[in-house]
Amino acid sequence: MTKKITITLEESLVEELATIAMDSGKKKAQIIREALQDYFDIQAVTKTLQEYKMGTLKTVSHQDVRATLGL
Repeated sequence: MTKKITITLEESLVEELATIAMDSGKKKAQIIREALQDYFDIQAVTKTLQEYKMGTLKTVSHQDVRATLGL
């Protein structure tokens, strides 16, 4: 399911988006969706890394993973 939204961007970003869309043959909406997904993925990895560094992330040994999977 998709939902339409309206955003405001600087003119330079709109021009760059149009150029990339033309060069890649993709629609501008697709490029924006991909960029947002990449941003969300990076944020998730960053959060996980911060939790690991702070010691709040529970780690699981390779042996425990294999045992859980029945390997």
